[in-house]
Amino acid sequence: MNLGKTLELFAIALLALALGGCAIAPATISRVTELGGCSLGKHPPEELLRLALSEPNQGESAHALAHFVESWHRRHPEENSRVFTVGNERYRVRLDAGSHRGYSLAYFDEISPAVDFRVKRIPHHRREGIGAPLVALRENQGREAIETFYPPEAITRPLTALIEERETNSEGEREISIELLCPLQHLEIQLADAASTIAADFSVPWANLLSRTGYLNRLRFFDALRTDPKRDPSLYLMEPYDPRKEPLIMIHGLLDTPLAWAELSNELWAEDAIRERYQIWHYLYNTSAPALYSGRLLQQELRELREQLDPEGDDPAMQSTTLIAHSMGGIVSRRLTTEPGDVFWEAAFHVPFDELDLSPEDRDSLTEAFFWKAEPHIKRIIYVAVPHQGSDYADNFIGQLGTVLVKPPNRFAAFYSRISSANPGVFTNRYAALGRGELDSVNALSPKQPSLPILAALPNVYPVREFSIIGNRGKDGPLEDSSDGVVPYWSSHLERAESEKIVPTDHGAIDHEESVAEIKRILQLP
Repeated sequence: MNLGKTLELFAIALLALALGGCAIAPATISRVTELGGCSLGKHPPEELLRLALSEPNQGESAHALAHFVESWHRRHPEENSRVFTVGNERYRVRLDAGSHRGYSLAYFDEISPAVDFRVKRIPHHRREGIGAPLVALRENQGREAIETFYPPEAITRPLTALIEERETNSEGEREISIELLCPLQHLEIQLADAASTIAADFSVPWANLLSRTGYLNRLRFFDALRTDPKRDPSLYLMEPYDPRKEPLIMIHGLLDTPLAWAELSNELWAEDAIRERYQIWHYLYNTSAPALYSGRLLQQELRELREQLDPEGDDPAMQSTTLIAHSMGGIVSRRLTTEPGDVFWEAAFHVPFDELDLSPEDRDSLTEAFFWKAEPHIKRIIYVAVPHQGSDYADNFIGQLGTVLVKPPNRFAAFYSRISSANPGVFTNRYAALGRGELDSVNALSPKQPSLPILAALPNVYPVREFSIIGNRGKDGPLEDSSDGVVPYWSSHLERAESEKIVPTDHGAIDHEESVAEIKRILQLP
């Protein structure tokens, strides 16, 4: 390996260590049958059905039910009704969506008993109750319009199978009903004239998805160095859309991806009160671009997604949104709650907007970039280690390496270069790098860069409750002089925040136990 390549890789590693933060390695799962464990899967369907009916939805009967569903799906995924003979009895078994908004077999490509799997690298969260927890997976091939907003790696779901015996039909067959419910949408179910908590395994399906994200884990470092990112910015629904539940959007930081939220998402799904109130969405963006640009793309994605999910705009879910933002993600999120008026334009341009020579398309894009409108449904933001006033790292040796390596996306750079070519000399000295299409995410986080103080001074247009979580590495000394190792306290501190939690950790504060506890506390506030 030549010296230049060695220095480049060293610089990448150093920059990632200093600024990147906290994305964990993907979790994995392993099936215990592969280790000589459960052998129920070898039983014929009739025997599994007999076992499933011996003590319905409980213990080993629930385990047998899970294998019965897996066997049915493997052999007859398109059928929802079959007759089985068990001893002298004939059973008409119907497996369909039922009356509780359940899933059909045909929706998924794989269904397996969750109890047969072990989770690695994240805590394994289960909920006791009735029924058979399953892990289901659907390859994301864009078969439905909404799948644009699901992770391309796969669509995974926790499911719970519930079996219920009904009256004998006119042909003398004992009627059996099986429903597949998502425990992210159901806590209790009315079964046999009683309300019961349904069993759930939240971590196996999540780890199953994370096990497929090796590319995304590599992407967090290297896509920031690309001028043609391989994946476009996108919002991803991490669970089925529920018109009753408030979106909880997680926005990662510099040199990171939504894998940053792997552990926190797992922890929040394990809390009944939080899971019943919120649905988790993740935002992926290329972190080489300035935060305000990524905020504009987030706003476009959010409006498109909301229009697709709720064209009338009257779902309870669409009335309130909470954001959790880490590091640069906090700057990205500010775009959604502020309106700049002329302040950014006057800082960046010498001439009025109407005097520029622009194509209609570029005029529309420039309007969106400088004269945006706030989103009234954003009601709460939790900031974790956010550099509201910038970070000195952007100006020191680490930042200088960053500006050499991190380049803004071609689309961003070409847009501003095109404006400069048609309108020579219109950019102010302070925004000369923007006019050249050279402003990247690292130098945009410099305390000397004018955008951050301008943005920090803008008020929220609509009422927004804001909360701060700030790391100080557990060091003694005045809080005002502390730092998480990347962002100083004076930059993360937000005077208007409703609360401020100081956590004895570094910049990767998302998964610290005190941070998680504080996030849970905030999410359960009225």
